[in-house]
This record gives sequence, structure tokens and C-alpha cells, in this order.
Amino acid sequence: MKKRKAFSNKIRTFVVCILAFTMILGSAGTMTVNAEELEFNYAKALQYSQFFYDANMCGTGVNENNLYQWRHNCHTYDAELPLDSINTNMSSSFIEKNRSVLDPDGNGTVDVSGGFHDAGDHVKFGMPEAYSGSTLGWGFYEFREQYEATGQDEHAKTILRYFNDYFMRCTFLNQSGKAIAFCYQVGDGDIDHQTWQAPEQDDMFRRGWFATDELPSTDCVSAAAASLAVNYMNFKDEDPAYAQKSLKYAKALFEFAERCSNKSCNADGPKGYYNSLKWEDDYCWAASWLYLATKDDHYLDIVFKYLDYYAPSCWTHCWNDVWAGTMCIVAEIDDLYDKNGQVFEDRYKKASGKSPYEEINFWSQIAKTVDNWMQGRTPTITPAGYSFLSQWGSARYNTATQLLALVYDKHHGDTPSKYSQWAKSQMNYLMGDNPIKRSYIVGYNDISAKYPHHRAASGLSRCEDTRDHKYVLYGALVGGPGSNDQHIDVTADYIYNEVAIDYNAAFVGACAGLYRFFGDSSMKVTEDFPPAPGGDDPNDPGGTPTYWVEGFGVDIAQSDGPKATEVTLYVCSDSVMVPSKNISVRYFFDSTGMSSLDPNKIELRQLYDQTAAETNYAAVLSGPHKYKDSNNIYYIEVTWPNYAIANSNKKYQFALGTYAWQNYWNPTDDWSHQDLSIVDDSWTGTPVKTDYICVYDLGVLVGGTEPDGTKPDNGTTIKLGDINNDGSINSVDFALLKMHILEVKLLTGDALKAADYNSDGSVNTLDLALIKMHLLS
Repeated sequence: MKKRKAFSNKIRTFVVCILAFTMILGSAGTMTVNAEELEFNYAKALQYSQFFYDANMCGTGVNENNLYQWRHNCHTYDAELPLDSINTNMSSSFIEKNRSVLDPDGNGTVDVSGGFHDAGDHVKFGMPEAYSGSTLGWGFYEFREQYEATGQDEHAKTILRYFNDYFMRCTFLNQSGKAIAFCYQVGDGDIDHQTWQAPEQDDMFRRGWFATDELPSTDCVSAAAASLAVNYMNFKDEDPAYAQKSLKYAKALFEFAERCSNKSCNADGPKGYYNSLKWEDDYCWAASWLYLATKDDHYLDIVFKYLDYYAPSCWTHCWNDVWAGTMCIVAEIDDLYDKNGQVFEDRYKKASGKSPYEEINFWSQIAKTVDNWMQGRTPTITPAGYSFLSQWGSARYNTATQLLALVYDKHHGDTPSKYSQWAKSQMNYLMGDNPIKRSYIVGYNDISAKYPHHRAASGLSRCEDTRDHKYVLYGALVGGPGSNDQHIDVTADYIYNEVAIDYNAAFVGACAGLYRFFGDSSMKVTEDFPPAPGGDDPNDPGGTPTYWVEGFGVDIAQSDGPKATEVTLYVCSDSVMVPSKNISVRYFFDSTGMSSLDPNKIELRQLYDQTAAETNYAAVLSGPHKYKDSNNIYYIEVTWPNYAIANSNKKYQFALGTYAWQNYWNPTDDWSHQDLSIVDDSWTGTPVKTDYICVYDLGVLVGGTEPDGTKPDNGTTIKLGDINNDGSINSVDFALLKMHILEVKLLTGDALKAADYNSDGSVNTLDLALIKMHLLS
């Protein structure tokens, strides 16, 4: 996230700095790569750059459309957003007035699923979402031949469809085709940023923000219209029906933006994360593309009225300022309209009230923009020659200006000038030709940044974790270097190592443009890409997920007070799917180490449940329960009903023992104590993996080792109660269990394991009664 409330938490900042300093010290003097050894392969960069969008896909179509095996459908409940004033920003009166448009099937919900997560977080913010869709489409429009030459066109079209299908799904048209509302944001940044976990695990509250006549969000609505108009241009020849649908929605959204007299910036929803400053640039960006698509002079009149002719050279193309991109399209329209004359320019001067003697040359403003970047008038030039504009995503601004330079050269002789040469030098810097020999493109080469600020790819439960990431976030453009060519490759650093859909948007097109001008036969894409999960880590077997517990303990043995073990634990998994919502944990102990205390009178105390503190779910602590046929081994159990606890980074703490002074407590003979990291207090402990606190899924062991040596059977999935293994618990299972109890037909193997519904080690009438209760529930 670009504009975070980052520095209010001094402790967090201090931790990040310590981690960064450690990483810098650890890497100092270890890099020996020479410039001549670097690979400047623009075909490969184009290929990799698109995969960031696979990693950030959201919704019910992820499984079908993305190319990563480790990403799956997520936030599927966005497809059923409750239609009320709590779950949306729309008033109850507006909803009732327009219910037939918003909810034609009458189920009380709206479908706003799809689209892309913004960054390493999972909000779908309006402005960067629409900017990314239109800018990706623009790059494809300009350099389609290079996508096709490298075989990357089908991937690009999948991504473009996913963006624009989302925009159409979020646009609500009445019977006459008029846009009544547009959902521009799903999710709340403040809520979303409280957790670090894969999107497949999220079940957080995700509000929807809608533009209406009363809340127009002119810039956001216009930006979405621009993306849809670009989409029309990209698909009009190969899929006319789909292109026409895109154009229909583009025109409806623009009419919506145009008819609202109270034009405004997108402020309701993004809070401080995306402070949009103006709407005129997005308005002209959309109108320019709509003119290209329709040749309707009405759109050109709007461009002429609002176009800020001198604005592009003051900054560059980005989510909050698309004047430079707009000027490119206006210049292209000029080339089509009146390439060698002054009719177009004179028409603009008249419409905008400029002097008839003022010299107007639209392309000159793009040349001026790139010149300013080359000469350090807009950005700072680092000691190594990199054009640095801002610490927040310096690489995204740099690659956006590269795209401008390459588009300019395409339309000026279609041959590389000093502008494309500059773009090449900047991209080569980002590929590793820099003082610290680091590539800012994740996974591009051996010296690439390895710790992007991205929840799903990290596979970790907290961003401060310094371990290697579970998955490689191929092609993601990290924030980039600082003004002195420095960089910190640490997951927790959301300045240097942020990744976002708007960071990659112009980067993809720049890679295609560089291949157009500098590509050669030596530049090849990577075959059989991307690798399957586990392909990057030889120690990762992939396949059946495993679960484990990480934790530590504190032993208390006061002579006149508590005698107990306080345990802090986290549940972890290597699952690439959505972790189960039926997980429980068992801690085993031996009553031999106790005196004057009946095991059934042992005290259990819940000390802290982070799940209950931060969500609508709560853990359940129970026991002691006798373990199988043992006379002295018991276990206590923690469950999190209907909550995916694994990898949630939610802490759970409990105490097990006695708080009576006359009793004795010796935990050294406890099964689950033997591998537990024992520390002095629960504030300083570091979680360590233990094999003796066991994890269960619906009562089936999936992690750890039980006291009798039982380990998970990862080759077979057993669902308790599903005796015939048909995927459901029904009357057939009840009949099979009844026959077993009556010894009519005995169960064996996995069927017998599934029949032990309460996991007490035996199959009896209690299991039969529990299955009957399940069927009646």
C-alpha cells in the first residue's frame, strides 16, 4: 500500500529497521556479479511481468483463470455482498429506490466478485484498479505484435478480460442502459491490514463502496470507463460481441460521470491509502479512448474543454495522474485526424480559449516529459544514473516514463531514439546493472529481490518473519531503489519492497516496447513456466498439506502457589488450498507426574485467544480427555469452530496444571512437553516447531505424533462419519455403522477409522448416536 499510516507505530518501525540492518550486514561483500554477466532479456521480462496479476487475482474465477497452482478462489463472498447500508455506503432510501436494478433476482445481495487485490494486501481499491486495467490495456494496444511474437498475448488477454469483466459486473445498468451505481471498492484497508495471511483464508468484513449520483467519484468512474474503452479497442477485431459489450459499459459509465454536476474525487472508501487529487485527468483519459473507439466528436469536445496541456511534463503517468497517458492518446488522435496540418490544433485552441498564436504540439509535451526525466528536472538522478521520483514505488514511476518514451518512438519513425535508449538503460538498471547488483524484478534472476511485501507469496504468518518465502512472486516489480541507489530486501519493508498492481501496469508495456526496439533471437521466454509449487524449493514436496504447531512454554512451580505449564501456540500449514475450518489441537500429558490431584480435576485456563479478540470466532478449550486405552495419559483439546486457524498467525495461550499449594506438578514426563521450547516468560518466547502437540482435521490426525507413535496418514483422506467415503455423512453411513455394532458386517481399515466419530479410539453406540444427531441437525 502506497500511503500507509506507517510511522504511528514506533515499535514496528524499529523492528523493521533492525531487520533491514541485519539483512544489509548479512549481504555486504557477497555479490560478485559483473555487468557483462547480467541477462537483459526483454522477452523473459514481459513473460514474467504478467504473472504478478495471476498472484493477485480475486474472486470465484481464480481457479479457472490464473496460472499459479498455489492461488485459488478467494473472497468468494464478494459475490454475495449484502445489499444494505451497513455492508455498502449506499443509503437505505437509495437502495430501496433502485432495488430492481441493484438486485434484480431479489436475493438481497449484489455480486462484486472478481478483479485484483491491490498489493500484498487484499483490498480492491478503485483508483489503482481502474488505472491498472487501462494502462495494461494501453501497453497491449501499442505493442500487441510483441506480445504475439513472444507468445504472451493469450495470457495478456486473460488478464485484461478479468479486469474488465469485473468493471462490468460492478456497473449496475437500468433497463435503458443508464448506469445507476458503480462499485469501485471492496474491502476496508484498516481492517484488511490487521492480518497477514493468504487471501484464501480471509473471511474478514469487506464493505462495498459505490458511486451514485449523490456520491459520483468522477475520477474512479471515468478511469473504469477508460479501461473498458481500451478493452473495446483490443478485442474489436477478434471478439466483436465482447468488445461491443465493453464499449456499452464504457459509454454508460462515462455518461454517469458526465451527468453528475457535483463532480468529485474518489474519497469515500480509500481513506488515506489513495488520496486522489483531481478528476479532470481521468475524465479526459476516458474521453480520449472513447473518441478513438467511436469517432464521436462529443468526446473530443470534452477533451478539448478540460485538457491540461502543460501538465504531463510535471510528473509522469501514474494512478493519480494520467495526463501524460492522455496526451499520448490525444497526439495519436491528432495523427489520425490531421497529421500534417493544424486543423486539430486550431480546434483545440478555440475550444480551450487559448491564443490562436500559441504553438500547440501534443507530442512535444511527451518529449518534454521524458527529457525532464533524462536530465533530472522532474526526478532526482541517483549517482548510478537511475531516475528517482519518490520513495513510494520509485520503479513504477520510472517504468511508466519508459513506457511514454517507447510509445513516443513508436509514433516517430518506429525506431529507437535517445528516449528508447534511455528507457533501455533504466530497465537494465532494474534488471541488476546497478551498484548493489540487485534485480528489482522478483524471480527474474539469481540476484532478484526475494522478499516482496506480499502475503500470499510469502506463505508466512507475519511479515516480520525473515524466513524464505514459500512461493516466488515471479515478475513482481518491487518498490525499487532509493535516491542513493540503496535498497532493503526485507518482507516487512513496505516502502522498498512493496508490490502492487499499479507498479506492474506500465512495467509490462515497457517490457514489450523494449522488445520491439531491442529484442533479438537470443531473447527467449522460459519454457514450461511457471514451475509447480515445490519446484523452487527441493524440500517442499507439495501434494497433501501438512499441519504443525509452533510454540513455547513457561513452567511455573511456586511452592505456595501455581504449579502449571503455560503454553503459547500457533497452528501452521503448508496447504496451498484454503486451510480447513475444522482444525483442533491436542496437548498430551501424563498424570504420573502429579500427586494429590485427580486428573479429572486438573485446572485448564485460557490465558489469551487472539481469534476471539480480533474476529467473530472463539476457541473452545476442553478436557482432560483420556487418550485411547492408556491409564495415565490424557489430553486437552483446543478447537476453533468454523475458523481457518492454520496460518492465521492467531496466538492461543492456555495454562495446564494446578493452582492449589498442596499439589505437585511435574511436566517432564508429559508427551507434549518433551519437545516444547521452555522460556522464562510468555513475553519473550520465540515459537518453535514441535512434533508432539498434535493437529487434527475433523478428528483425523493431520500433524504431529501421538503418544503411541501414530502419525498422519497423508496418503488417505478420512472424514469422520463418512464410512463409505462418498464425500458426505448420510443414512448409508449410519446403516453401515449399525451393522458393525450388531456384528452383521464388520468394518475394517479406513472405514473403521471413519466410524470412530468422536475419536476416542473405539467404535461403539456413542458414535452411532453422534452420527444420528448429525443427520438430524
